[in-house]
Amino acid sequence: MSDQLAAPIQAALARGDAAAAEALCRRALAGHPNDANLHFQLGRALRARGDRASSETALRRAVALDARLAGAWHELAVLGLETGRIDAADEASAQVRALMPDALNGAFLRGHVLGLLQRFDEAEREFAALRPVTGVPAARLGLVHDALARGVPTAARYHAERLVEWQPDLPAAWDALGQAAAALQDWPASTAALRRASELAPDDLPIWQRRDAALDAARQGGDELVGVRERLLRLQPDSAVALEQLGLAQIGAHHTAAAVNTFRQAAQRWPQRLLPRWVRFHTPSLPCFESEAQRAQWLQDFDQGLAEFETAAIDAESAQRILGSVPSFALAYQDGAHVERHRRHARVVRRLLDTATGNAFGDIAPRPLRSGRRRIGLVSSCLHQHSVTRAWGEALLALPTDEFDLYVFHTSARDDAMVQRFRAHAARYVGGAHSFAVWTQRLREAELDVLIFLDLGLDVVNQCLAALRHAPVQVSTWAHPVTSGAATIDWFLSAQASEPAEGATHYSELLHRLPRLGGCFLEPPQPPLPRRAPDGDTRLVCAQNLYKLLPRHDALFGQILARAPDATLDFLTAATPEQAAGFEKRLAPVLREFAVDPARVRVHRTLSVDAYRRCVADADLLLDTLGFSGGITTLDALWQERAWLTLPGQCMRGRQSSAMLQQLGLDTLIARSEADYAERAVALADSPGQLRALAHEIAGRKHVLFGDREVCAAFIDFLHNVRSTTLSD
Repeated sequence: MSDQLAAPIQAALARGDAAAAEALCRRALAGHPNDANLHFQLGRALRARGDRASSETALRRAVALDARLAGAWHELAVLGLETGRIDAADEASAQVRALMPDALNGAFLRGHVLGLLQRFDEAEREFAALRPVTGVPAARLGLVHDALARGVPTAARYHAERLVEWQPDLPAAWDALGQAAAALQDWPASTAALRRASELAPDDLPIWQRRDAALDAARQGGDELVGVRERLLRLQPDSAVALEQLGLAQIGAHHTAAAVNTFRQAAQRWPQRLLPRWVRFHTPSLPCFESEAQRAQWLQDFDQGLAEFETAAIDAESAQRILGSVPSFALAYQDGAHVERHRRHARVVRRLLDTATGNAFGDIAPRPLRSGRRRIGLVSSCLHQHSVTRAWGEALLALPTDEFDLYVFHTSARDDAMVQRFRAHAARYVGGAHSFAVWTQRLREAELDVLIFLDLGLDVVNQCLAALRHAPVQVSTWAHPVTSGAATIDWFLSAQASEPAEGATHYSELLHRLPRLGGCFLEPPQPPLPRRAPDGDTRLVCAQNLYKLLPRHDALFGQILARAPDATLDFLTAATPEQAAGFEKRLAPVLREFAVDPARVRVHRTLSVDAYRRCVADADLLLDTLGFSGGITTLDALWQERAWLTLPGQCMRGRQSSAMLQQLGLDTLIARSEADYAERAVALADSPGQLRALAHEIAGRKHVLFGDREVCAAFIDFLHNVRSTTLSD
């Protein structure tokens, strides 16, 4: 193409007048139809006008006339990227590199295409020569975001990883790596990268927000999330949302007193906001309360809070935030069944859910269950190695795959050997940090017959999902042994040996009792630890979380210690330092009343697994909590052949320890009243010979508590025979 033809076309393109450039090209082509450069310039003009199909036709004509026209091949490569045809971009960019081996822009383009094709070694050979070139790192940062926009997160991660090698002190590179890892749901890598980015850019609000989102998606709370949200609040001191988010992080980190104070501040500054009012009546400042009077007041406040939310005008945004905040957890640890309170709470959750979604989700219509191979759904946030899976994992994994299709919905991003067992056994496994709407869609698409909510009460996502009917039969279990209160949950699967005669009145659901302990427990892989050498003291241990240690227990412990002067008492509370200090403060006046030296009482905070096992092994006698007894903790102690003293409570959750002891034939460790509990504790503390005899009896019988395959068979039978309660025969 002559300079006389080229100049006006180039000028039109340079000033952005693609229409004029196209007209000039077409006039020139009328006289020079086989001019490859004219077809090339026409292709450029058409691409600038957005007519990509015609542009490709012109460019293909150009390279057909002159295959050495590198500019046309470059345009074809870019056009392939723009239209998502990476194969076409691959062919064209390879031609550019062959024709112009020293061109830097060709190398960058080729590296970009190879990255999208995930041919990373080849791509890096292209980028290696570009590393020292000014502007290339910034341009490569753009490739991260381009790959994310195209839905190729592996390519985004590749570019980001190379960028942090090139420029390890560049916050944007670490930020990009965090975003790429988040797109792959690799939350540990995402949080680590964003942690580094925020260290390098301590005032960059979007980076801190992305770090917060990654921690939240990973369900990784604790002190790190608290620290992140404290920083976000400093960057946004007038943000009500930032203050509320800090309070929720404090709850997740078990800094309950700090959380209550945070939400008190929020309520004072923004009295019209509903979330602080919701959280405050759900959350005691000390999980076990400072006094019995405070506990009674908390229950009264709970009722008043429910009454407000039963009638309050609530907007959709507020409802969404409330639903994502806290479950009704503390109520499960109060004495008694509280069925009506749970029903009211479940109705409020449903009301909030309908408001939050604009009634977009309703209950499925009644339909019969399949008569043959049934489809069983399982929803849980605790499918990792956890007390929940120790209680229920074996029964669920024993479901025969030739009789049932198990669909597992794991509402968490955690992964370990137990999760992998569920993934391998399931006909379908879905896990991750998804929204309520996504989980609902997946539950509905599965067309389940029976849906089991394994651990209702532990997680806000599952609490919301349980407010709707997704299957003809919906079930809750004793993995969290308290009624759901939800009209959408039909059955509660419990344990025959743990339920009192009147147990059916303790649930809004229909009660179904599985045999004996209601679980098929694996024997722990570790053998019992050796006993400590006798030192003249009797070591008493209470190995229960702080929520179970209600104020009315204190006098009982004080009485036992006063009457057994050679005994010490260790509380294994799984508490934060602040909570443990609050519990010690509550105990102090009771110890003074009974003239017990406080040095005889030790309150342990959260322990490692090894330290916990060592404390249990060193115990002479373990003292159960009242109202909500040990479950898996009792099983652990009995495996270690340690005596466990209990007093059966009113509800199933207060009778699990006694059920185990009855199965072992150890009625001497089951008290009949609080006075009897104290008498037996004192007598045992003063009788090391009897404690050794009990340990010997436990060692000889403990195996009957484990591997109960009849529970698995009864569970299978239930799933085969259960019928819908919402569909008349």
